[in-house]
Amino acid sequence: MAATKEQKELKTNAEDLLAYNGKDYDEWLEEKHREVVSENIPLLMNLLKKERKSASTGSVSHNS
Repeated sequence: MAATKEQKELKTNAEDLLAYNGKDYDEWLEEKHREVVSENIPLLMNLLKKERKSASTGSVSHNS
């Protein structure tokens, strides 16, 4: 999906603000990715547990 002019401007502004505060945009973005994954570990673990339970009873479900 192509970024809109507004999205590009928003990213540029964020990069500029982060740089002004001595932070690298890519490092900040990676940190945000890690936060999203970390915040959702309970959900992921619950889904894996359900999948294991389904597999052990012979009814495997695949949510795509």
